[in-house]
Amino acid sequence: MTGDLTRILSDDLKLPADRLTDDTTLDHAGFDSLAIVELSVLLADRYGIDISDSDIKDAATLGRLDHLITTKRNGR
Repeated sequence: MTGDLTRILSDDLKLPADRLTDDTTLDHAGFDSLAIVELSVLLADRYGIDISDSDIKDAATLGRLDHLITTKRNGR
């Protein structure tokens, strides 16, 4: 998982840093519906990328979420 995502999750969303690994599920990391919406807004504000709430939920793990964000940021 990239440092950018780790910082967003721990600093901005206040998720527990000890749970932030590639294979951690969103539920286990501490995501709730508000955190998903907040992440979507943060990604749009910081990186200009549009990732829907459902795309975030569908990622299932933090590693997959990181890959999705990286792919969107690289314009693929």
